[in-house]
Amino acid sequence: MKKAIIIASIFLSIIACKKEIKDIGTPSSKLDGIQAKWGLTSCTMIDELSLVKEATSMGEFLTAKKAPNITFETVGGIKKYTVDTANVLVNFFQAPSGTWSFDNDEYPTMVKFIPDGGVEFSLPLGATVRTVDTFLKLRKPVYCGGELKFSYVLEFERK
Repeated sequence: MKKAIIIASIFLSIIACKKEIKDIGTPSSKLDGIQAKWGLTSCTMIDELSLVKEATSMGEFLTAKKAPNITFETVGGIKKYTVDTANVLVNFFQAPSGTWSFDNDEYPTMVKFIPDGGVEFSLPLGATVRTVDTFLKLRKPVYCGGELKFSYVLEFERK
């Protein structure tokens, strides 16, 4: 009898503990979140063939003279980007300007770049960017012979 009372009281206490669901409001726009001026804060090269994904900081090499900046904006309904790559040793964006878009505006995982006079390419996002976020992380995979060899992880800070 005591066991039945103990089991019943445990069961009733579990049922009585309902988790309260709170409304977090409307999700912030990812399109608004990325539209800003961003400055490169770090660049890491990751060996994708290594079992432990060895990483090497490339920031000082890439920014020996000047750190690159990128700006995302919408002008007249057209999503444009500009990159300040003067005196930057490696340019990941092909041209100093072009257009951009997300693969999915509500749940983006990639940014598609169409450089002026260049070839379209996409860079995976490290995380979606909201208006309150101060960091933007992009990954530049490098393939050789159809095989992923290494990646650059570019980390930008909102200016």
